[in-house]
Amino acid sequence: EALNLGTRTRPVLVGPITFLRLAKRTDGGEALDLLPAILPAYAAVLRALAEAGATDVQIDEPVLATDLDAAALAAFPIAYRALVEAAPGLRLLLATYFGGIEAHAALVAGLPVHGLHIDLVRAPQQLDAVLDVWPIGRDLSLGLVDGRNLWRCDLSTALALGERAIARRGTDRLQVAPSCSLLHVPVSLGAETKLDPELKSWLAFAEEKLQELTVLKTAFDQGRDAAAAALAENRAAIESRRNSPRVHDAQVTARMA
Repeated sequence: EALNLGTRTRPVLVGPITFLRLAKRTDGGEALDLLPAILPAYAAVLRALAEAGATDVQIDEPVLATDLDAAALAAFPIAYRALVEAAPGLRLLLATYFGGIEAHAALVAGLPVHGLHIDLVRAPQQLDAVLDVWPIGRDLSLGLVDGRNLWRCDLSTALALGERAIARRGTDRLQVAPSCSLLHVPVSLGAETKLDPELKSWLAFAEEKLQELTVLKTAFDQGRDAAAAALAENRAAIESRRNSPRVHDAQVTARMA
């Protein structure tokens, strides 16, 4: 349907390891033992997506942001070899979010996927560990705008993280993205006609978060001066919320003192 409308999408699937780690068997057995049984179903879906015209598929494995036992760690190479072989023409992007993957960075770098997405809102400290091991020739998606809340992004913080990545890798294989899916937030502030201006200036729903990503992309591609007006407006909004008495109650501060 999207292709018929002239839009090339990137379909998203829950990854097989995350799926099984969240699953419970009715017979009380180990869900991960079912990996060989479900991989053919994943393979069939990937082939069907390729036949429908998809060129890229995102596979979400947020379980990588958790502690993993030896069985789960061993399952990743098995699963991803099978997925890549199922549809060789597809580019697979492995996506993680809600935490850092630095403990598993080397494992992830060894998987035969074409790209990796990391959540730098929840876990900015993982950036260097990922940059140390992720191959230069593969895509790296930086989750710089919070997909889980409805507040504006502090673009200065996001820019600093992105510029660290650019300093080490250049821009050729870098992408900017929300930290996770934007399904957690409303669609647009455009329909909010009754919010008072101050509060509204602090908010960013899905469309506004995409606009923030556009500002970041402009700054990364052309330099901060090219996005100076948008960055200045963002700084003013961030400072307004940071210092507002609506956020900091003077009576509470006095009692704490």
